[in-house]
Amino acid sequence: MATLTQQQIKHLSDLMDVRFARELEEIRAVRERTRGERDEGVPADWIDAALVEATLAADDAVFNQDVQDVRDIKAARERLSAGTYGICTDCGEPITYERLLAYPTAKRCIHCQRLHEQEIAASRLVRAS
Repeated sequence: MATLTQQQIKHLSDLMDVRFARELEEIRAVRERTRGERDEGVPADWIDAALVEATLAADDAVFNQDVQDVRDIKAARERLSAGTYGICTDCGEPITYERLLAYPTAKRCIHCQRLHEQEIAASRLVRAS
């Protein structure tokens, strides 16, 4: 597993466990809050309706990000089990411990991640043209 020590791997795994629990709790909270707001009935006026819709849209965005975070953690755990955690999926080089501390589910080294983000941005520009 790259150049990570067993102690570093344990620390990163613990960070992912904490984050996993936090994300699942947030998913449950958003689901309950959204269910409650949808069940409250017809808003009193258009301002209330707009506020409910804005809140629901924001909750959807939070929910979607939380679900993606849970998926990322599961994928990182699979890489841990497979012995590939801490190795860039694009170039095969080690991902630095500092990067993994900041983003424990990182699957790319910082260089490859920047390239990946540039490619995404370029493809969005092409589609927008």
